[in-house]
Amino acid sequence: MDFKNLMDRAKDAANAAANKAQEAATAMTAAQPPAPVVETAPPEDTPVESEQAVVVVTTTTEQTVVTTAPAKSFSAMASEKLTQISQAGSDKLQELITSFQQALPAIKSAGYEITEFEIELGVTPKLIPHFRHAPKSVEDVEAAREALKNNKLGQILLGALLKAGDVHKQIKVAGFGFSHIEIELGLIPSVRLQYKTD
Repeated sequence: MDFKNLMDRAKDAANAAANKAQEAATAMTAAQPPAPVVETAPPEDTPVESEQAVVVVTTTTEQTVVTTAPAKSFSAMASEKLTQISQAGSDKLQELITSFQQALPAIKSAGYEITEFEIELGVTPKLIPHFRHAPKSVEDVEAAREALKNNKLGQILLGALLKAGDVHKQIKVAGFGFSHIEIELGLIPSVRLQYKTD
C-alpha cells in the first residue's frame, strides 16, 4: 500500500466521521423543544396598572404555551391583607364582648357595677369597661368566682377588679376621691384607677 492510498483512506474515514457528527447534531436539534416565547415588558413610560398581566411560559417537547394571569399590585395585596386582619379583629372583638356580657352578672354580685364601656378600634381592638366599686362580703366574691369558673375573661376581670379594689383603699390623695376602675382588655390588659376632685 502506498502513501497516497493511505491518505485517501484517512480522508474517507474523516469524512465519514464528520457526516456521523452532523447527523447526531441534527438529531439532537430536532429533539429539543422550540425556544420559549416571552413577551417584552411595556415601554418605560407606560403606567403600571394593578391588572397588568404576568406571562407564564410552559414548554413541552411538542409546543410552547403562553398564558397570562392578572397580577395584583402591592396596594391591592396590602388592602386585601388589611381587610382580612380587620375581619379577624372584628370576630375576636365580638367573642370578647359576648364573653364580657356573660360575666357581668357575676361581677356585679361581687360588688362591681359597670357604668359604661368603650371599644377602641385598631389593628388590635380593645374593650374598656368602667366599674364603680361597692364592697360586698367574702361569700359574695367567692360565689362570683364559682359562677365564672368557665368564663376565662370573667375570671381575669374579677381578679383585676379585686386587686384594684384593694389598691384604691390604700391610696389617699388630698382633695381627690376615688371615682371608678377602668380595665383595658386588649393584647396587654391594664387597669386604671380614676380619681376626681372632691
